[in-house]
Amino acid sequence: MGGIFGVLCRDRVGKGVVVEGLKRLIYRGYDGVGIAFFDGEGKIVIRKYPGHLDVALKHIDLVNIPSNIVLGHTRYASRGWPVYENTHPLTDCSGGIAVVGDGVIEEYEEKRRILEKKGHVFKSRTDIEVFAHVFEDYLRENDPLKSIALAARELNGVYAIASLVKGYNKIYIVNHGQSIVVGIRRDGSCVYVSSDIPSLYGFADEAIVLDENSAAEVGLDNVEIIDIYSLSRVTEVTKKRVKYPVEVIDKAGYPHYMLKEIYEIPEALLRTTYTLMEKYLRLASMIVYGAKNVYIIANGTSLHAGLVASYYFADLAGLTVNVVSAAEFPYYVLENISTGTVVIAVSQSGETSDVIRSVKLAKQRGAVIVGVTNVVGSRLTLESNVYLPVGAGPEIAVPATKTFTSTLAALAILAGYTGLYTGVLSEKELESIYSELRSFAKELGKNIERIDYEANSIAEKLVKWNNMYVVSSGINYPIALEAALKLKEAAMMHAEGIQLGELRHGPMVLVEEGYPIIFIKPFEETALELYSRVANEALAKRALVITVSPNNEGFGSIVRTVGYVSRFIAPIASIIPLQLIAYRIGYKRKLPIDTPPSLAKAITT
Repeated sequence: MGGIFGVLCRDRVGKGVVVEGLKRLIYRGYDGVGIAFFDGEGKIVIRKYPGHLDVALKHIDLVNIPSNIVLGHTRYASRGWPVYENTHPLTDCSGGIAVVGDGVIEEYEEKRRILEKKGHVFKSRTDIEVFAHVFEDYLRENDPLKSIALAARELNGVYAIASLVKGYNKIYIVNHGQSIVVGIRRDGSCVYVSSDIPSLYGFADEAIVLDENSAAEVGLDNVEIIDIYSLSRVTEVTKKRVKYPVEVIDKAGYPHYMLKEIYEIPEALLRTTYTLMEKYLRLASMIVYGAKNVYIIANGTSLHAGLVASYYFADLAGLTVNVVSAAEFPYYVLENISTGTVVIAVSQSGETSDVIRSVKLAKQRGAVIVGVTNVVGSRLTLESNVYLPVGAGPEIAVPATKTFTSTLAALAILAGYTGLYTGVLSEKELESIYSELRSFAKELGKNIERIDYEANSIAEKLVKWNNMYVVSSGINYPIALEAALKLKEAAMMHAEGIQLGELRHGPMVLVEEGYPIIFIKPFEETALELYSRVANEALAKRALVITVSPNNEGFGSIVRTVGYVSRFIAPIASIIPLQLIAYRIGYKRKLPIDTPPSLAKAITT
């Protein structure tokens, strides 16, 4: 994954142009940076460094480019560690093709084995290199545009590719479910390719948005686009004006990273389903299946993901797992840890000090560690016997949003694979988990603006309050805890997450006229009677009742999710309106939403 930025000019590329473009895309990845360009003899030159752009500039020259064409990339490590070999650009066997990519190629290891048997030599351990070699094979008998389209047709996944090909002064790009755009200047002096439109501000006047499953040959005088399946020319294209002010470029046009990252949840969920590799899922699930006992440890938002996962393992694998705060783990269960114990350690950053400390203590007593994290190369990946990268992409805002939903998806998939070994699920039922997650992600993408609109209306009613309850039962109960945390972080409002029945055992005493209570409608039919009874009691006290519901059925003001979903998806669907409500309250209060006071993205000490 990462950010793509390329330039083709009539004269030499201006100094610092690519650096500025990549700086604007640094939010898409900071584990490596690189460029490819043609030298005076038409050969491809690669300059790259496995680290943040600011550090890379001290080691390689990204400013002085003696060429009229250059392709740049800033990497987020999701497949392969953040090392030189895995840093983009990546090349084919001959060095005549250089590719950079954003996204994930599915089942790439199997494709790699096939290519190696044909004689291809790989230099990295990352999936995007596979594209360079498949592209190379097709280029032997076809022109570059048809070749890149055929390669994309062959390789499944969610990705965008940009490429240079020796002998052709063009940039070749493909959209296979991941955004990529072409920037056009009115004066015709340069054309650009980029992962998003905001990064083109000041460079291009308008952008051609490449449709999904299309490829393009980008030249100075013409942009030819074809459909990758029919190979027919695309004549109708979407064009947008490049108009973003400088201050929001790095947030892709959004006022805050938090809102941007909520809107990225559909894309992040899709990536998660493609990032997780089957061989590691099977290994991790075999470890869990063979365990004497299983603990999930985490902190904060990841702890709430762990609580939801306990329902997943019960439903999808027939297993009871213990969920413990990593901060409490050394004092609560450490004495019971021994050989045969499996610890599933969850941390979006992979650096949380309480998680790392507890993992080390558990390993000393013979436990096997399964890590679940968003950051490849983190301490948690180093300490784990096997780790699963959730692949949500970089998350900048302190309030975790897309990493939470992607972690839920990853844990559901792990529970599903474990269910194969316990006999609870069949292969067909496991495949339905993937298909339902992908269908939900696409449906969410269509509905997220509507959900945001409804959340904003609710936020208007809540902005004057400083205290509230969020309540639910069943698999949505941990979502009430997570929603309360988001309200604290983003809206700086005291909110308490409560199990539906527990609202009647003390907390109801504080409810007065207008007091806000958000009910997350329970998924379980058996909990609906209790939900109705408690909601009516709250209404009798003239509380401000709000319901998050899959439809228009509920009490008080309603925020709809995306309609009926499976039980394992219900928590993912339910949290998104609540994340948006918390954000919108914080926005109306003019709070530092991305960087709440006294909080950090990862507590490492």
